[in-house]
Amino acid sequence: MNQKTKIAIGVLSAALVIAVVVAILVPSSVDFGNLDFTIEDTNTDYQYEVGETLTFTLMDSSMFGREMVWYFGNGDSIQGKHSVDYRFSEAGRYRVTLKLDDTYKQDKFIDVVQADQKGALDSLVNINGPEVGYIGEELVFSSYGPGLESWFWEFGETGNIDAYEGQVVYVYRDSGVYTVKLKTNISEYPVKHRIKIMSLFEAIDESDPVDSLELLHNDIRRRFQSIANSSIDNKSTFYENIKYLERTYTCGDGETVVVVVNGDKYNDLYSYCQGLHSLEGRGKRTLSIEEITKVTKGINGCINKIEVTQRVIEL
Repeated sequence: MNQKTKIAIGVLSAALVIAVVVAILVPSSVDFGNLDFTIEDTNTDYQYEVGETLTFTLMDSSMFGREMVWYFGNGDSIQGKHSVDYRFSEAGRYRVTLKLDDTYKQDKFIDVVQADQKGALDSLVNINGPEVGYIGEELVFSSYGPGLESWFWEFGETGNIDAYEGQVVYVYRDSGVYTVKLKTNISEYPVKHRIKIMSLFEAIDESDPVDSLELLHNDIRRRFQSIANSSIDNKSTFYENIKYLERTYTCGDGETVVVVVNGDKYNDLYSYCQGLHSLEGRGKRTLSIEEITKVTKGINGCINKIEVTQRVIEL
């Protein structure tokens, strides 16, 4: 073996050693700043309940196959799966943690509550929709019930029938108070629903001052509905709205804000919004945020409690 061959072999060996060291020590192209996971429940109320199967799923598929452990805040853990099912046996507030490569982690607090007995569904025809909206906003209206097969919607702006499906989206072009009418195959007379449409920027009339509380409630409702309407892979809409709510109303601390749903279900703000965002892929269901009934502020002036009325709609 001549001297040149020995040198070439030496250079290749050194390069191989360096490549191995780099592969071990230098982080991969995975962006661990995107580490996040979804939480999905299995019933129709989008709350986390004792004994209910909850599915926890790592969102970024580029991280699949890495070393991972799920911790559920009560001493239980599951190792090595990017998607796991788990049931909590007791009510309480839990910190769920996903840890990757024993280094990177993501925490979420969830409130697990006792399930309440569900009442019978109202078989009368009802319109599910907002009472307040804005020009240009995509407003969701729906009506479902036993025996319903045809729908004829009039939104009061065109003077004509505007839609023919059980769930529809309508955008108003002008401000005002409108009467939404729905005629179905099982109702003798149209069902009516009133809605107030406002401009995004209305001049303040001193003789008719702006109801700031109404604007606050409607702003929060619009953000919740936007999260519920966005698909599960649309993370930007979820984060844009949750960060807006935290920054605007909660002094940046959404995990300490309690959301009361329909008077008896409780979540922190982040867990509640995560539940809204997990609607996609759960069969033919949707959610209508009907009203923000009350907000409560702490001594620092920041919201610490939101009471919301919502309705799950089976399509």
